[in-house]
Amino acid sequence: MPTEVLGTPIATLAPHDGAAFLISDLHVPADGGRALHNLDLALAAAVAERSRLFVLGDLFDSYVTKRQIEVGSWRLVAERLRAVVAAGVAVDVLRGNRDFLLGPEFEAASGARLHDGGVRVRLGGVDTLLLHGDELCQNDLPYQRAKRWLRSAPTRAIARRLPLALALKAAARARRRSAAVIASGDQTRFLPTRAAVEAAFAIGVERLVFGHIHRQATGPFGAGRYWVLPAFDAERAVGLRVVDGDFGPVQFQTGAATAAVAAGEPCPFPA
Repeated sequence: MPTEVLGTPIATLAPHDGAAFLISDLHVPADGGRALHNLDLALAAAVAERSRLFVLGDLFDSYVTKRQIEVGSWRLVAERLRAVVAAGVAVDVLRGNRDFLLGPEFEAASGARLHDGGVRVRLGGVDTLLLHGDELCQNDLPYQRAKRWLRSAPTRAIARRLPLALALKAAARARRRSAAVIASGDQTRFLPTRAAVEAAFAIGVERLVFGHIHRQATGPFGAGRYWVLPAFDAERAVGLRVVDGDFGPVQFQTGAATAAVAAGEPCPFPA
């Protein structure tokens, strides 16, 4: 059984027959903001429905040094996750491109299970691959090249030992540069390629779920189906619910667990 997809390690989990919520790209900033409020909605729904929670990367807007878990919204998020884990909710968190430096200190503080890459798990009887999604955007060549050295062992070791103030300044600078790059040039290069999605399905899964591109989408792909999760720090907190093998988008709301929303249009996959 393959253990990687496009260089991303894939962890195979035990089948999960109960309900599950999937969310992605919360981008919780230093001050918490709407993202932290939306996370609270999702956690309340997970506890109320006894549903497992999967976060498909970019839980935080930035995470560099291990000292961050001790302060600000990073500490608050860990405390909230630990509370729902104590209430019986299993929480799985994938590293994203903004928080790939999350480490064991996060697991210890939150009680969540952290995954270095993707996850393959049978959800409600459906063989499903969960990815953050950045590995699928193969036409974004500058990012794919930078990713290799950014995630190398030496770079990660140095970054995680930076003093807190320096780490936060470095993260803010990186986000400004990234925003400028994203706003320029051909926007289709930031989309998943058809070949990359084919590579994901080639390991034999029936469903593919990912985030990263901040748009809600779904559609058939060969004999399978893909779902793209929108950014969870938007005005509407939209994720995916899996119950008895049925996948459907939901909006998390105050005072109510969830409300059904439109599934979204198919995602264009450039060559």
